[in-house]
Amino acid sequence: MIKNDLLAQLQHKFPKHIFEQQYLSVVHKGRFANAIVYRYKDDKFDLIVKDFSQSPWFIRKSFARISVNQEYKGLSRLADLNAVANNFSRLSPIAVAYDYIEGTPLRSLIHEDKTLPVNFFSELERQVAKMHRKGIVHLDLRNMGNILCGTDGKPYFIDFQSTISFARFPRWLQRFMRGTDMSGVYKAWNKLSVEPLPQAKQDYLVRFNHVRKRWIFKGYPIQRTYAWGAGIFAQFLNSDIVRSITERL
Repeated sequence: MIKNDLLAQLQHKFPKHIFEQQYLSVVHKGRFANAIVYRYKDDKFDLIVKDFSQSPWFIRKSFARISVNQEYKGLSRLADLNAVANNFSRLSPIAVAYDYIEGTPLRSLIHEDKTLPVNFFSELERQVAKMHRKGIVHLDLRNMGNILCGTDGKPYFIDFQSTISFARFPRWLQRFMRGTDMSGVYKAWNKLSVEPLPQAKQDYLVRFNHVRKRWIFKGYPIQRTYAWGAGIFAQFLNSDIVRSITERL
């Protein structure tokens, strides 16, 4: 029934194409407040679809709508980046679809003891810097599963549920947010590059990791209060934000 509804939504969005269930498969089964991730692949379309239809009703009426809205807005804001899928659609208030990117998550390459050329990471760094110039942070690039090495050898990033505009935050927190993204680039560079991470970038990564482990517990009381408040708000929006800041190295 859920799959039929999803196919009907795709059909409504692309009325000139016939969508068939045999081409729809589950990539990842979400738990509780997470979407089920599908892949639809036929001779014309190759799509990732995130759908919250099987979540409890109170998730569908609250968190799911926020999550889909965040993902759609993130894709919209970053559509002209080479590292982002630039064809996407909101199928319903609780479902979003975008082009499937063929590639391997960096997390898998790390587990396989693979390496990548240094120009891959230089390009990833450029793409993240371009994202920041648009006033947007991803906030979950330290999760190596959200960065892909495409079949074309180029970097891509996925999963935009935690993507937000940072302009409304204080400057010190903006720097930390941007640092969360860039440290994810340098973390991957350090683990996967055929060449060592340049010393200046290594120093940046070490400094950021040092601050990141202690930022909530140091500084002026007003900063600590704001940090905790931002953390609680982020957890409500998407637990991925909190994980990206607090995950262990």
